[in-house]
Amino acid sequence: MLALDSDRALAKHFMPHQVRWIQAEAAIHKQRKQAVALAEKSVRIGWTYADAFKNVRKRLWFKDRDYLFATKDYQSALEYVRQCYKFAEIFNLTRAITSHGEESLSVNRLDEHGRPSTFTEDVKVGVIKFDNGSRIIAFSANPQAMAVYGGDVGLDEFAKHPNAKLLWETAQGRVTWNYDLAVWSSHDGEDTLFNEFAQEARALLTSSHTLSHTYATSPGSAGESVSSRTTLIVRVPLRRQRFRRWFPSPHPMGRGPG
Repeated sequence: MLALDSDRALAKHFMPHQVRWIQAEAAIHKQRKQAVALAEKSVRIGWTYADAFKNVRKRLWFKDRDYLFATKDYQSALEYVRQCYKFAEIFNLTRAITSHGEESLSVNRLDEHGRPSTFTEDVKVGVIKFDNGSRIIAFSANPQAMAVYGGDVGLDEFAKHPNAKLLWETAQGRVTWNYDLAVWSSHDGEDTLFNEFAQEARALLTSSHTLSHTYATSPGSAGESVSSRTTLIVRVPLRRQRFRRWFPSPHPMGRGPG
């Protein structure tokens, strides 16, 4: 897998829009900058599938660097961990994995308003541990489970998460020390935090910021225009003038399911 670092090599295993997502951070990292990505996508175009490969590869490249993956429900979190392990099997890299499975954490239970209460509950997370000290940890409904960790963050199907605002607030503290942040989702109406981010990110297309765009069509709708479903890789946090409340940190910054 370590040899799969060129578009040409990746194209043997992934569709073009997946390759672009896998490779999107490279130009930013060459400048020693934090990658912050927002993606609007169609359903079932293999986005999360590609992200799983991307982050198995990234954990192997960087020691002691965790990836915190959060999604809408625990079944989706487990499926992500299974897919990550499957990639390790396909590319004969299971020897680099020291353990994988489920772990339990005790976190503050959310109240009826979606905020942490004084009561606690046990939640399960999916975990893959690598022999270089890196981990992939997959979370679901309670964003508080992520609060004790730091590392790169991926927020899957963010528009559909039941506690999106708290999840976003929690994610900010996890990427404080120049870790990367990615948010992607298909839309779930107009009154979501994700849609607000998407609207503001589109406005950057006419700004002086350097962006990288990728377009993908839904399987079964070949040729359909999906120009609104754009991956935006922004070389600074998504413009503090408008995202200040969402970026409080003072630091600079194949086909499959999902």
